[in-house]
Amino acid sequence: MPDSPNDTFRAIFDLLPTPVVGFDRDGRHTFVNPAGCRMVGRPLDQLLGLKVTEVGLPQEVAAEISANLERVCTSGEPLAHTLRFPAAIGPVTLLVNLTALPEGAGVLATATNITAQSHAEIALRESEERYRKVVEDQTEVVCRFRPDGTITFVNDVYCRMFGKRVEELIGHSWQPLVHPDDRAHIESELATMAPTKPVVRIENRLTDGAGRMRWMEFVNRGFYVPSGELVEVQAVGRDVTDRRAAEDARRELEADLRAREQQQKYDRQLLQSQKLESLGVLAGGIAHDFNNLLTAMLGYASLSRMRLPPNDPISEDLKRIESAAQRAAELCQQMLAYAGRGQFVVHPVDLNVLTQEMSQLLATALSKRAVLKYNLTIGLPSVQADPTQLRQIVMNLITNASDAIEPRSGVITLTTGLIDADARDLSEIQAAAELAPGRYVYLEVSDTGSGMTEDVQSKIFDPFFTTKFTGRGLGLAAVQGIVRAHRGAIKVYSQVGKGTTFKVLLPALDRPSETSVPVPAVPTMAGRGRRVLVVDDEEDVQVFTRKILELVGFVVTVARDGRAGVEAFAVEPGEFALVLLDLTMPRLGGAEAYREMRRLRGDVRVVLTSGFAAQEATSGFEGKGLAGFLRKPFRADELLKIVIDTVGP
Repeated sequence: MPDSPNDTFRAIFDLLPTPVVGFDRDGRHTFVNPAGCRMVGRPLDQLLGLKVTEVGLPQEVAAEISANLERVCTSGEPLAHTLRFPAAIGPVTLLVNLTALPEGAGVLATATNITAQSHAEIALRESEERYRKVVEDQTEVVCRFRPDGTITFVNDVYCRMFGKRVEELIGHSWQPLVHPDDRAHIESELATMAPTKPVVRIENRLTDGAGRMRWMEFVNRGFYVPSGELVEVQAVGRDVTDRRAAEDARRELEADLRAREQQQKYDRQLLQSQKLESLGVLAGGIAHDFNNLLTAMLGYASLSRMRLPPNDPISEDLKRIESAAQRAAELCQQMLAYAGRGQFVVHPVDLNVLTQEMSQLLATALSKRAVLKYNLTIGLPSVQADPTQLRQIVMNLITNASDAIEPRSGVITLTTGLIDADARDLSEIQAAAELAPGRYVYLEVSDTGSGMTEDVQSKIFDPFFTTKFTGRGLGLAAVQGIVRAHRGAIKVYSQVGKGTTFKVLLPALDRPSETSVPVPAVPTMAGRGRRVLVVDDEEDVQVFTRKILELVGFVVTVARDGRAGVEAFAVEPGEFALVLLDLTMPRLGGAEAYREMRRLRGDVRVVLTSGFAAQEATSGFEGKGLAGFLRKPFRADELLKIVIDTVGP
């Protein structure tokens, strides 16, 4: 056990790992613990009683220690300082604490080795200096800020951008420096940073010192403590104003190009529409005149047969005349189909059944090098269509596909299916009328033939255009007309050397088919003296119609045009049981004449006659009490049926 308190303190000092040294007022060593002896590399007996300047220390070190000892002895105040000391283990940096002993007995010194800490601080200062130099040399703006937005550092580029000094930026928030509309966006993006996602890129606007608005792209990196708390954010930004302007210009250019392409597409469609309209008017006009002539031919032939005995040999000749006239009428219908005004006998049609029934006929139309495959979708809804016209579409497309394959071998695929077409789908379809979005049944004919160039594709629906020998007729133009008349559309895909696909879309039908009503026999004197007004600009049609109706007992008045018809009707409007009114006439057309007659007599019965399709011909008569429609050319039995059905037996 220690004999006194001094012995106790000495024992404690001896155990300390840090040097402890006592000095008297003259600066002589009065006490050195073992740690102190080890530091200077000398035993205790070689230190006691010696001044600091006598133990072999470098002169500048001994002078610094002596001066500090004298200062503490004189002032009595403690002193702490760092000292570069040439210890036995090598130069070290010490943190020296000097404390005056009671009653002026001297000074007690303790020393802590802070060499490692000093090196770290020096390295940190050097690193910070290097960082500052690097940052100052950057062409990008650099700033650091706390989570609350307070700026802690800016480089010179940042200052120059805003025309401010460092002290005007550090300690202030970044928010007033950016565009007000972008602040919320910046804060929401910064809020997404996390230790696992420390980097966030943000583009925002700011106003520079000259008052110009700039777009900046900032790379923001968050710095976190081990607990995961964000302590600071470094933002490195570059000016992207020119890039944004270039992108805006590019987008405007692309939008302009798209607009031009749309306008060009519209112009092409308008040109195609005008071409179709003009050709349709021509075809419709020719068909109208042909129908009037054919009406007379069919009418007189059928009237003559009615007047002959059943076994008269001339009857067979008249049947042949009727047959030839009927074929001419079918050609006329093809012209009207091209014009989109074809008159069809429509009813629900199953495309699968129709194509399967045509299989043998299609086989005869194929090239010997072509193979026809069927890909039919089961359970398709029906379409409201004229099956004869649909067969013409199928035959035409199959024939074209077969021609495209020659002289090589190839495959033709006939596909049926159902699609729900939206407005975008329908806008991309060529040769289409204005179609409503909805369900469409499609018939698709594809081949592995030679394909078509864009120039050929632009002409395929023109009348008499062909890539084969001349004289092929209306071809795809007639197909287009039939499809348009059925409120459908055609879509064409083709690639040179790889083949072509024609896709015909027809509106799907939801309602069931209508049951046909048998035609009753015509009574011999069904007219019973009732009066009928026949208004038609074709004299042969007038005469033929009058003779047929008079044959069964009607009293007939004829008028050569709409104006004459109204005048004849106005004489005795209540006496006419029926008016047969042609749609297209000089002076006053059928529609205008009908309005005039209804003013004279609201319940007048009018049957409209025309070579155009019933839907088109009667489109202006909906809800106006039209009694019926008779397609030209018509036979005697067709005329008698509609007249008697309208006025009654």
